[in-house]
Amino acid sequence: MTRRHTLKGEANFRWRGADVSRVENLSDIIFAMVLTLAALQSIPQTFGELAQLWRGALSIGFCFILILLIWRTHHIFFRRYGLDDGWVTTLNALLLFLVLIYIYPLKFMTDFVVNYFTGGYAGAAEVDAVLSLAQVPWLYAIYGGFFGAVYLVFALLYAHALRHGEALDLSPAERSWTRFEVEFAIGTTLLSLAVIALAFALPVFIAPFAGAAFGFMGLIAWGCSARATARIRKSESAA
Repeated sequence: MTRRHTLKGEANFRWRGADVSRVENLSDIIFAMVLTLAALQSIPQTFGELAQLWRGALSIGFCFILILLIWRTHHIFFRRYGLDDGWVTTLNALLLFLVLIYIYPLKFMTDFVVNYFTGGYAGAAEVDAVLSLAQVPWLYAIYGGFFGAVYLVFALLYAHALRHGEALDLSPAERSWTRFEVEFAIGTTLLSLAVIALAFALPVFIAPFAGAAFGFMGLIAWGCSARATARIRKSESAA
């Protein structure tokens, strides 16, 4: 007889959202729409155009990964806490609006970067027709503004859950990991603002490389995780 195992939840966090709410159903529909918008491509009319679709596929792949990361953070929030009050509904609506708009600068940027670094443009004149050096800081302002705003909403959502920690019966470890989410989201928002400031402050020919600073998201996650682990160990020692 074969034993079946259902793996749900997280090792260090009890999932309180047992049922999928109407808010989550609407959210999943919006996320599906966003992924559809990311995948939109004109139908190839010649074999040459068909052969060049790999660049579009690469761009879609980058968009797909980033949107799924946002979706997972959203999904984990509702599964962990099961909150469905007015504040959560309002913040969730704002988040969906931001994500729905964010896909446009995200797709533009991934298309441009993929084409630029894979020889998709015929020359400097064609590159400049798509995005001039003078426009780069403004592109970062649009992209970074929406990206930072998305994580600011996540910070508010997780902070709301933390405020209801007693009602949700959060354990010390769960409180610590909820604080991790708040700290990481705030750190990502501040990093987005720093990238925008850097793009405007750097000389025009170096400004395009300001986006490399987004790599510090990994360092922010590591630092916040270390703080969360230290809090848990301190709590266990005190107990």
